[in-house]
Amino acid sequence: MKKTDSVCEQNTQGLVALARIETHEKIIQFLQNERRGKLLDVPSGTGILSSKLKEFGFECYCCDINPEMFKAQGIEFKVADLNKSMPLETNHFDFITCIDGLEHLENPHNAMREFKRLLKKGGKLFIAIPNYLNIERRMKFLLTGSFTKPVSQKMFKERFNCNTAMMHINFVSYPILRFMLESNGFHIIKLDIDRPKPKMIFLFPVTLLIKLYCWFWPKKAKERYWLKETLSKDILLGGNTLIIIAEK
Repeated sequence: MKKTDSVCEQNTQGLVALARIETHEKIIQFLQNERRGKLLDVPSGTGILSSKLKEFGFECYCCDINPEMFKAQGIEFKVADLNKSMPLETNHFDFITCIDGLEHLENPHNAMREFKRLLKKGGKLFIAIPNYLNIERRMKFLLTGSFTKPVSQKMFKERFNCNTAMMHINFVSYPILRFMLESNGFHIIKLDIDRPKPKMIFLFPVTLLIKLYCWFWPKKAKERYWLKETLSKDILLGGNTLIIIAEK
């Protein structure tokens, strides 16, 4: 896909992406290489991703806890809460896309169990989460003790309308996500990012210090903390979003 081929630019329904455009473009790029089949997009937001994937020949279904956001035409939609059991058939889908969803959930472990239930054997799960382990966010956490900006009660009422479903309330990092995936019979087949962040170059010396410190760790400790992945370029110097593809 060309860099200028934005999902929003190509969409004919005037739908707006709630996630980063680069994330949608990466997901579409990966799925273009897959056989066509039944695909569940959850949470679906406005339906822009599933609308585009339908154009590429996928049989798309959508679910979201906020039905008023969904605007896509010609795609089956059901109200569903990923914190609970979803009103969908077991072993029904070939693919599930969950873009910027897990960090909004009170119970992401339940969502993972539902993904396992809904996917056919050999089905693929495409997940995008905030990259909480890139060096920029690590430094913010070191300095402020928080991965994101704190939400005051005033902001909670005015910006989020007292709805936690629109907030980042669960900081699902790569190690936690990997644990949830493997606990439910998934194995990770690809790790990627939305796009590089040029300003990360200014924090590059800090990453060298981190890697130097961890270089002296025993081999078992490195393996226990999955440092091969968490200190990789994609995660440590990666973009705002981490993209994981896993197979059931």
